[in-house]
Amino acid sequence: MDVALTGRLLATLSVLAVACGAAAADQTAPPRGQALADLQHAIHQAGVGPATWHVDTVSAHPGDTVQTVEVIGDLDEARHILDQRFPGRTRVVRGHVTSDLVWRRGHDYPLEGELQALNQSDFQVFKTGSAPDGRTTVGVVGDLTAARAYLDAHYPGRTIVHGNTL
Repeated sequence: MDVALTGRLLATLSVLAVACGAAAADQTAPPRGQALADLQHAIHQAGVGPATWHVDTVSAHPGDTVQTVEVIGDLDEARHILDQRFPGRTRVVRGHVTSDLVWRRGHDYPLEGELQALNQSDFQVFKTGSAPDGRTTVGVVGDLTAARAYLDAHYPGRTIVHGNTL
């Protein structure tokens, strides 16, 4: 009786060991579903704040383990930062020509869209634009000090905040 029970226990443990080994070996499998969406969002957010580059798109073909990240601006700095945050999971390439031209003209449309979508309790963005020095102007209603502090913390050196009088 003890031999039969011991045999079944050993067989169960070996099946579990094989299953755990297979799961550990499968960590190189491409992310799917919510894991893929979360990874792509995190990569995109990593390129929101830098002043010398920003993420245009993040994509991958089905089955790819590496995300293709289209970047506008300094590709070397983007590669360095993304390799640190997502080692072995990104491939940085130059963004689309049309996006690059828009960015070089001074308007950072992805940033402007993100700013206009802000929902803060102490201030609201009502207008964005392009400043002569390349930063984005941000017109706000509400607490200007809070708006400046928030935008300086989240978008350092990229915005100029003004009230609704400009």
